Amino acid sequence: MPIDPEERLSLFEHLDELRKRIVWCVIALAIGLLIAAIFSNRIFDLLLYPLRRVPGLDPSAYQITTFSPTEPFMISLKVWVVAAILMASPFLIWQLWAYVGPAFTSTEKRYFYPIVISTSALFLGGVVFGYLVVLPRGLQFLLGFNAGSFNIQNRATDYFTFVALFILAFGAVFEMPVILVLLAKVGVIDDRWLKKNRRWAIVIMAVAAAVITPSQDPFSMLAMLIPLVVLYEITIPLARRVAPRKETVARHEDTGDDDLSRAPA
Repeated sequence: MPIDPEERLSLFEHLDELRKRIVWCVIALAIGLLIAAIFSNRIFDLLLYPLRRVPGLDPSAYQITTFSPTEPFMISLKVWVVAAILMASPFLIWQLWAYVGPAFTSTEKRYFYPIVISTSALFLGGVVFGYLVVLPRGLQFLLGFNAGSFNIQNRATDYFTFVALFILAFGAVFEMPVILVLLAKVGVIDDRWLKKNRRWAIVIMAVAAAVITPSQDPFSMLAMLIPLVVLYEITIPLARRVAPRKETVARHEDTGDDDLSRAPA
């Protein structure tokens, strides 16, 4: 079903809509930043919790060290920003899909809320999985590796940057099913393509897990790869359900209608 020409937005209307979405995102991040600053101590306790679960370290390894007068403030600001992004992520995701929403027909828009919910749930689920399951084991491997030969100390900049990148990486890669299902929905891929290229997909996911995980330890890479493979397998039946019917695609091709691959006008 084509979009009504009257519903199409001009370039300036698109830019104005984008500006409004960005303003709302900035407001949400500002509110999240304020909340993070208020509960700063709780947030730092959460970030230090995986480190404190690592057994057998020298007492100095559990302390976070700073090396400049500005480092405590700058690190606190960075931690608050990451916390604000995590807290506001469902709203940010909703704003993204709301912006691209006019590109879809009224029939397709019924998937809007399930997509927003699943995207948010997968991102936050990846963050929680990385934080609770993988990060403590990764720190245990890294800090315990040949520990008797080193005086282990953790600098604030290095530790909190490592933790932030670690959990954000898990949140990001857990979005893979949404991307694949959307590609299947518009007819770019289908469940047969996913099955046929399963081996190559596993190789790509293994390489991605090796590159994306900041720790580079075997456990973290394997802990990212296994959920990705499981999510990939779950995506195959979902792709079969959402893929456009052959007769529908053929009808659109015969009539010259590019509704299935439409972008905002």
